[in-house]
Amino acid sequence: MADHDLLIEKLSRSIAPVKRPWQPGWRVMAWLATALPCGIAASLLLNRTLTDWSQSGAAWVIVQLPLTFVAGTLAIRNAFLLSIAGQQPLSWKWFAPLFSIWFASTLVNLHLHHSLEPAGSVEGPNCYLFMVVVSAPMMAIVIGYLHRTRSLFPARSLAAAGTGVACMALTLLALCHPVHLSAPDLLMHIAAIFTIITGTIALGYRWVALSW
Repeated sequence: MADHDLLIEKLSRSIAPVKRPWQPGWRVMAWLATALPCGIAASLLLNRTLTDWSQSGAAWVIVQLPLTFVAGTLAIRNAFLLSIAGQQPLSWKWFAPLFSIWFASTLVNLHLHHSLEPAGSVEGPNCYLFMVVVSAPMMAIVIGYLHRTRSLFPARSLAAAGTGVACMALTLLALCHPVHLSAPDLLMHIAAIFTIITGTIALGYRWVALSW
């Protein structure tokens, strides 16, 4: 086309207005407000018994609850930060203390109550099923949020998002799980965490990666 002004005018008419995404902090709050209720709703599909906070050892669960929630919130924030060029996500040094305290308290709980038989409907393999089921809607929502902006580092963004979702699933599990942890429980928790992270990366990569 020889008439460049005409070409520019036609292209200008076809361009849709750009809607600026929310700041990462607001996106995290919006995700929490939508994802957590969906995760709770998904948990209603499974048989579960609410945690008995009167049992001995409940203090360990009370310590772990804010740790997993804060770690999950920070991980989701990192996922959103990685999707925007020029933003600086938190380094692993912020997560190391949270993970260390959580893992140490888990091992102490396991050691102190290894001889006790867990009571409740969510234990063993059901822990794995619970975490995967409640994470499914939260995973879909965070992929949708990341699809809005895409990411230069889709694998890293999705890994951070999957970690955040896994932490939130672990938080919800603590609300309906015996306070006395067993070794099979811990193994199922770890297996579910890895499943959620790898699942988030696999399912979301094509939706989050930039198309060139």
